[in-house]
This record gives sequence, C-alpha cells and structure tokens, in this order.
Amino acid sequence: MKIKAYTLFTDSHKPFLVDYFLPTFPFCKDIDLTILYRPQHCKSASFETEGFRETTRDKVKGFIEGIESCGDGDIFMFIDVDIQFFGSFYTDIVHSIKDKDAVFQNDVFGGVNTGFFAVKNNKKVRSFFKTVLGNLDSFSQEQALANYLLNNSSQFPSIAIDWSFLPARYWTYGHIAAQPGKEPNTYRGSWTPGAEDFCVPSDIVIHHANWTAGVDNKIKLLEIVKDKRK
Repeated sequence: MKIKAYTLFTDSHKPFLVDYFLPTFPFCKDIDLTILYRPQHCKSASFETEGFRETTRDKVKGFIEGIESCGDGDIFMFIDVDIQFFGSFYTDIVHSIKDKDAVFQNDVFGGVNTGFFAVKNNKKVRSFFKTVLGNLDSFSQEQALANYLLNNSSQFPSIAIDWSFLPARYWTYGHIAAQPGKEPNTYRGSWTPGAEDFCVPSDIVIHHANWTAGVDNKIKLLEIVKDKRK
C-alpha cells in the first residue's frame, strides 16, 4: 500500500527542509513525498504571532489537497518540516491505521498533533478537514480546532472520525514538558536553551521540534536530540 505524504515550508523554515527533513527522510518506493512552498505570512516565524493563522490556513488547504488526490481508502500523511527521522515509519503507519480513520502524533498537553498524522481518504475525513478550514478564524490555529472537534465528536457525528495516538517513539519535547517541575504543582514546560537534562526514547522514529519558540531554538533542539541519538 502506498502512502502519499505532504510537507510544507516557507522561507523561514527552509533550513529545516534542507538540513534535517530531507537528509533523514526514509525514502522508499511505497512513500510518495510532495513538498509545498507557500508565502511567508508570519514574519516572526514564531508560534501564534501575526500571520501564523494564515500559515495554518495554507497548511489545512494542503491537507485537503493531499487527501483529495488519494484514491478512496488510500493513506495520506502530513509531516511538518521541522521534523528529523531516525527510522522508517511506513510499517507502523500502515499497521496502526488499519482499523482507524486517522492516527496522530501525541502532543501530550497539546492533544493530537496536526504536524504528524496519517488519515484514510474517506467522506468523514474529508468533511472533518473541510470543517477545520471553514472554522479556522474562530481558533488560534488548526491544531486547537482539530482537538476541539475530536474531543466533542458526539456533537458532530457526521465528522466523528475514529482515531488513535501513535506511540511515544513518534517523539516531541511535549513528553518532557508535561513532567513535574521543580516547584509544587508546576510542569517543566517548553524547551529553552540550556535544558539538556532529558532523555529520548531508545526506539525513537521521529523528533518533531515543537514545544520551543522560534527558528533558532528549534534548530538547537534538533541538534541536541540528534546528539543524544549518536
């Protein structure tokens, strides 16, 4: 079974594509990768700053374009460009989505992560993402809206997709951010420079460099995780 995968980059995120994503991507005959280039709406290239919602709108349009280009029941994946790979995801995805409509990276406090997911092309999945696109102005970004719809699926039966999380080897610093902090009733929170006292899974397949602010910090975090896997 073939997987059709999309990623998307803007000028600010080209270094991720060139230095991390493409050099580590597990190319094989069963994965077709499409790379989309879109305008730089978000000048700061930082999460939820001015222009960020327009970037997420481009992203969701990419989801829909990719899904609709698949045959009925075929697998579509979207993979954020700030990801590095440590192995093949093909077998995991095909196995985990067998009895589901969708599988998502677990963003822990962030719920499902819409930067690494796989779906089957079917009516409910198409309707789900069209609903995300149509209501994006009411939310800060597409991931928050997707989680709202999934967590309230009983209210929206026509788009109530059957989904599950991928295992923790599809890794993000969110797993560390959710750990208890030094002070009572606190959490470690997002990654900041100097915080290298964490472990990554021995069987890590991907590292998604979210849970930090800005391009420079993402690159630093990618390098730290790469060094931990040497």
